[in-house]
Amino acid sequence: MQKRNGSYLKSFDGTKIYYEVRGDGKRKNCLVLLHGLGGDLTAWDKEVEYFNSEGLSTIAIDLRGHGLSGRSKKSEFYKFTNFARDVVEVMKKEGFKKYSLIGRCFGGMVSLFLEAKYPKSSNNLILVDTSYKPPRFVEPVVRNPYLFKIFRLITKIVPDLRLKGHVNFDNFIGTNDIDLRRIISDVLHVSLKSYLLISENLVGYNAIDLLDKISVPTLVIEGKEDTIFPPEIAEKLKERIENSEIGYIDKANHILVINNPLDLAREIERFLIKQKFISN
Repeated sequence: MQKRNGSYLKSFDGTKIYYEVRGDGKRKNCLVLLHGLGGDLTAWDKEVEYFNSEGLSTIAIDLRGHGLSGRSKKSEFYKFTNFARDVVEVMKKEGFKKYSLIGRCFGGMVSLFLEAKYPKSSNNLILVDTSYKPPRFVEPVVRNPYLFKIFRLITKIVPDLRLKGHVNFDNFIGTNDIDLRRIISDVLHVSLKSYLLISENLVGYNAIDLLDKISVPTLVIEGKEDTIFPPEIAEKLKERIENSEIGYIDKANHILVINNPLDLAREIERFLIKQKFISN
């Protein structure tokens, strides 16, 4: 893995948030990149390399509980409002006046929450394989109060052990949506306790009423073979978000950020040129 050269922010509640600014360093157009659940900012490395080669600045962030950012044993630490505030704090510190907010999966959920709660924080919004609600397979937990109580009990008793540092995502290129080896790696790097605490907040996530509040130009990017958040979820996002469009990527699943980095980067670039956020 490449040598990291990032910075730390002491966020609003004292949590240390790790992030990396790359590019020409000019305080103009910037892409803010948020990773998925269990991942970290290194998942975006190949896209960052592409964008930087095109003259764009990037800020990739380790969301709280992930990568080199701070963790907690308390559920409220992982509320969506806290994830969103961390991003706002990073951008305030770095002084970028114009930026595109790009979130994949869980990072897309954070992006939806951020843009709805802090209107027009970004110039445009790009949602990659994400949703306004949890995946279908967690619905039994949400609907059954007994299962949810068991789930919460488990989060209290599991140990808070983890592998330190970032994930080497090169080891998982070409993996399917459900890949046990990759999922175990994600959990071990976040820690089982933090992973479950984040998931506890995720199962109660429903942003359907927030979608109408998003007014910035929005691109929904969807892998056509995504089984976690399938294409009908992307269609629903487009239907409810004003001034939005969908960009489909053929032969791409839910892990397109590492499986199809060039396709993803070019689709993002196409949208940004169309929005005149960057020049052709």
